[in-house]
Amino acid sequence: MQTDAYTSEAICASMGLPAFEKDPACTRATEALRLLLKPSFHPEICLTFADGSVSVVSARAMIWHQFEPAPVLTDRAEGIVPVEVFTRLLAPAEPVVRSGAVRGIMIDGMPSELLVFRDGAVALRTEGNAGKHGDYSALVGFAISTAWDCISNPFCRNALADAAEYVGKKLPHEVEPARKPTIGTMVLGSEEDRAELLEALRVSRGS
Repeated sequence: MQTDAYTSEAICASMGLPAFEKDPACTRATEALRLLLKPSFHPEICLTFADGSVSVVSARAMIWHQFEPAPVLTDRAEGIVPVEVFTRLLAPAEPVVRSGAVRGIMIDGMPSELLVFRDGAVALRTEGNAGKHGDYSALVGFAISTAWDCISNPFCRNALADAAEYVGKKLPHEVEPARKPTIGTMVLGSEEDRAELLEALRVSRGS
């Protein structure tokens, strides 16, 4: 995929999310933190912490490997975050984000984008490579482990465990149940027609 096409908005659209920055899950919350993880060798994951809850959406295949952004199958999970843990997650976000994420290229790294919302508006943002050291890496690691603790879906948990390794954390992998068979559908036509149909499908399934 061309680098300029591999944007946070395109990734979230591929995973069936309304948007990266203007998702109602974030803009309707009093406090929220959204973290988009782009591991070098594993599928992308979007974590959304909003008003004491967490939502995990993990792609089943790497969007980066596509010729252009297109819908992918995902695994999804939601959970409740204990009040004290939610506070611990958001409390260090401001100083960590203001100090900056780890910039530059990192072999076997995990580029990421992070947004903090206050009263429905973006209050802080940063992006960079979540390495194995530093405050930003610790924040990303804490977000991953918190989400892992608060959900039960084994597919999402295993995706988080894979992502955790990039920031030097070890989380258990679980035995995954057999998946139900899926059928792929190719949508032909102009780009506008395809976009309209895919949006209608997304709305109909409540994504």
